[in-house]
Amino acid sequence: MKRLIVFLSVFLLISCNQTSESNVFNSDNLRGKYKVDLTPLIAETSQSEKADNKWEKMGRGLAAMAISSVRIEVNFYDNNRGVIHMDGGLIDFASALSDDPLEKTREFRYKVESDSVLFTKDKEGEVYEKWAIIKKYSESYDYIKLLIFKDGKSKYFFNLNKIN
Repeated sequence: MKRLIVFLSVFLLISCNQTSESNVFNSDNLRGKYKVDLTPLIAETSQSEKADNKWEKMGRGLAAMAISSVRIEVNFYDNNRGVIHMDGGLIDFASALSDDPLEKTREFRYKVESDSVLFTKDKEGEVYEKWAIIKKYSESYDYIKLLIFKDGKSKYFFNLNKIN
């Protein structure tokens, strides 16, 4: 029994140590173009509640369908600069109905602190705001996950896939 406890303790220490070191985030490796997977947002939008009537369920389904038509790409460049580009059905439709066309591409500056907290600001902005927590899946940074914050609270998960 004592051997089992010692073995499990050593195993847990080794496992925890390897996991914590692999999650250290190097923002230099973040550079590249990423496609944003909106599946978590679509799933949350389409999720109906028991109290929903058929019109509410249909409305949720239409909202999910509209969100699925949006394409988002995020580019991280040298010097902690980036660009986010959104287009597709819902964005194009809203832009067509608006008096002023929507800005589909927006520049931003970013920094990563505490190994995983992504702060951003607009091109003209002066203060960095906490935007997301980043989790990498591999040393290649081909797949990352963002936990997006809204009003200081965690709101949505998005998966990003590097495309170049």
